[in-house]
Amino acid sequence: MIRYPVFVRSSLNLLSLSSSPQTAYPMVSLSEKQQDAIRGIMSRAVESKTVPALFCGVTDQNGELFVHQAGRRVLGDPSSDLLDENAVFWICSQTKLITTIAALQLIEQGKLQLSTPVSDILPEVANPVVVTVVGEDRKPTTTTPATTPLTLGHLLNHTSGMEYNLDGQTLGTFPNSTAHAYGEDEDSSTFFRLNQGSFPGQLLKFEPGTDFAYGLSTDFLGFVIERVSGKSLDQYFKEHIFSPLGITSASFHLTPDLKERLLPLSFRVGENLEKFNDQVKIIPEKTNVNFGGVGLFSSQKDYLALLRHLLQIKGGKAENPILKAASGAASLAKMFGLPEGSVQFGTGLMVTTVDFPGRRKKGTASWAGWACTSYFMDPDIGIAAVFGTQLLPSLGFDPTYEALWLEVEGAIYAGLEK
Repeated sequence: MIRYPVFVRSSLNLLSLSSSPQTAYPMVSLSEKQQDAIRGIMSRAVESKTVPALFCGVTDQNGELFVHQAGRRVLGDPSSDLLDENAVFWICSQTKLITTIAALQLIEQGKLQLSTPVSDILPEVANPVVVTVVGEDRKPTTTTPATTPLTLGHLLNHTSGMEYNLDGQTLGTFPNSTAHAYGEDEDSSTFFRLNQGSFPGQLLKFEPGTDFAYGLSTDFLGFVIERVSGKSLDQYFKEHIFSPLGITSASFHLTPDLKERLLPLSFRVGENLEKFNDQVKIIPEKTNVNFGGVGLFSSQKDYLALLRHLLQIKGGKAENPILKAASGAASLAKMFGLPEGSVQFGTGLMVTTVDFPGRRKKGTASWAGWACTSYFMDPDIGIAAVFGTQLLPSLGFDPTYEALWLEVEGAIYAGLEK
């Protein structure tokens, strides 16, 4: 959710599925000692009220290596059920990987190309405008017509110019921006109208393809998928991604079953944690708009199954793979405590470009969700992990949570045995 606009052209691929040979991974295990260490880290964090309840899962291509939960589902309620492995999370930007996979499937089928003009599919995006002047209130005041056609490739790698806070909102208030027209009676036309506002076209921060800006690109990508497939994003995901993998918890709609399993949102007040009682204002129980960048609910256990399948594709062991190949390019720089110049943003996710001592290896793909959920896939070693809680960050990310995630990641790598 943080933008670092250093634009470096690259050819990073989703898990390098098409850029390198398949990898025969060795058997991997996680030592009992380090499993206990991770459990201890999680328990101490929850008991000290550093974070709400936590989930952690680790897998290789053969199956789960470690799954653990700490804390109760309802913050501050000792009678609440303990968090279990089927708990549902609002995974926010973890949705982006799944939307990217759907787009790549359509590319493989020849229904889309990276060079496809977005306006050919979404007339609402014809004639976008680049913001040239921003007022003291951080809101755009002057624009000029974009001269570069906006393509599908720009949406896939966040070089479209569609940034989250172009409407003057800060990352800390996302996704309460009026552009995200959540509501039972809204549809995508409301989104296009609100995002454009009084300007002559959809707002861009820069000419497409000239820079990097993290933002609404994947939401627009989701609308492209809906128009091309003739199905809602929720229906497309279920038919072409979730059902083939046996994933049952992932949905854009908070059904009664999912609501009962949902880990509620919390937020920080000073050094304390409090329940977020206005959750429905951010996460409605019903919506007609499927946002490909932010809208999914899912258990982390099911998300781990998706990551395992991608590792199986890389390892040549996937039965009925949902994706055969992927390609794309983009950029990123320093984030989440990683060294400057050590990561870039590829198609749908971030990719590390160097080894981190005691942690993820070069080529590891990763990203996170706004409400404090995280994942990585390390194609060098052949493992993937998920980690998360439900905590509203104050500045687009929560430093305490991020430090905890780095500690857990280090504990995972310290216990890997071949």
